[in-house]
Amino acid sequence: MARARRLDRHETVLVTELDAEGVGRAEHDGLKLRVRGALPDELVSVRVLRRRRRQLEGQAEVVCRPNAARVSPPCPWTARCGACVLQHLDPDEQRHRKRAQLAALFEDEGVRSPARWLPDVCGTSTGYRRKARLGVRHVPGKGTLVGFREPASSRVADVDVCRILLPQVGEHLADLKGLLGSLDAAAKIPQLEVACGDDGVAVVLRHLEALGDADRERLVAYAAAAGWQLYLQPGGPDTVERAWPRAGAERLHYRLPEFGLSFAFHPTDFVQINPEINRRMVSLAVEELAPRPTDRVLDLFCGIGNFTLPLATRAAAVLGVEGSAELVERARENAVANRDLLDGREVAFNVADLYAEDFDPTTLPKADLLVLDPPRSGAETIVRAMGILAPRRLVYVSCHPGTLARDARLMAEGGYMLTAAGILDMFPHTAHVESIAVFERV
Repeated sequence: MARARRLDRHETVLVTELDAEGVGRAEHDGLKLRVRGALPDELVSVRVLRRRRRQLEGQAEVVCRPNAARVSPPCPWTARCGACVLQHLDPDEQRHRKRAQLAALFEDEGVRSPARWLPDVCGTSTGYRRKARLGVRHVPGKGTLVGFREPASSRVADVDVCRILLPQVGEHLADLKGLLGSLDAAAKIPQLEVACGDDGVAVVLRHLEALGDADRERLVAYAAAAGWQLYLQPGGPDTVERAWPRAGAERLHYRLPEFGLSFAFHPTDFVQINPEINRRMVSLAVEELAPRPTDRVLDLFCGIGNFTLPLATRAAAVLGVEGSAELVERARENAVANRDLLDGREVAFNVADLYAEDFDPTTLPKADLLVLDPPRSGAETIVRAMGILAPRRLVYVSCHPGTLARDARLMAEGGYMLTAAGILDMFPHTAHVESIAVFERV
């Protein structure tokens, strides 16, 4: 049966559902198929690409019976690029599915549905991404490719424009392809990282061998003409060094206008990739936390102070805790830069690995309010100690709905009720679910 499935074989199948990665599922002749570009209840003609993990991977080529929520993708390269798997699904329906996924995970964990479902935090669905790592591949006789990976492949997608990146980068991929392809070291450049602030663009170029003078001059000339910062990375993350401009702080900036705050970050720092949603997310978190002027607030996994400093404009004292010493250094720098807006209120940052085996969450200072913004693995150790930490309210910002649902169950066991939850549409056109939840002590 498997030998009958040639890579160029076409099948017509009925798609029954979307999986957690936003890929359609179907069965044909007793075989399971994952069908990219397809939606539930659609009858589609599929080009079978490969067998993977005991199932077939395919691409929808002809939609014989479309789902009512199907739309024309904003990007002409969507079938070629694996970055945005849901461009063919109406954005409202994308968010509906993400809400339903989060609600189902709460139910699976035995967590009572929140008393309030918050309105979706959403914005533009194109030109939103300010940070990305892009693959680079030089193909002899074809040129250099720059972009995300192809679907179910490690190959770099051949695109000229990215409709998801902020336009100041996404509209210039063809120029970058030409530039990198002109270098003597074209075959030794595997990746570049782009970062955009409100005030500029930075590119970090990974290269596997030392660049010659001519290559460096070409790169610097392009960056200078574009007004971009250029960084070179010959090895690991600690080898990143700016090549242009040669003077000035190695920083980009973004603002949170509601709070009058400005944040500086290094192009390799972690920051939220969607600036519009980040602004709305921070405002919502502060609104739901509702700090009083006398409150003490604890912000865990605080990064560069994205929540800490806005909260410091409302509360008596805020402590941010973060495992990365570099990010804590940046947070302190931002606190100093915004000191006039903090009006003499107490704001501090500590370095602590909240995932360390020997970390004891009960050593954290007591606070009236708490913010959690953990990585994908969640905050299990912290929430298991919530009965001791005992804030009256906390806001949990999650980048993985499964660990949020697990932690919500643990919160309930520790005496906290899930009072509100909602979707943060940080990554439109992808299956990634970013969410926010509010808990109150009962």
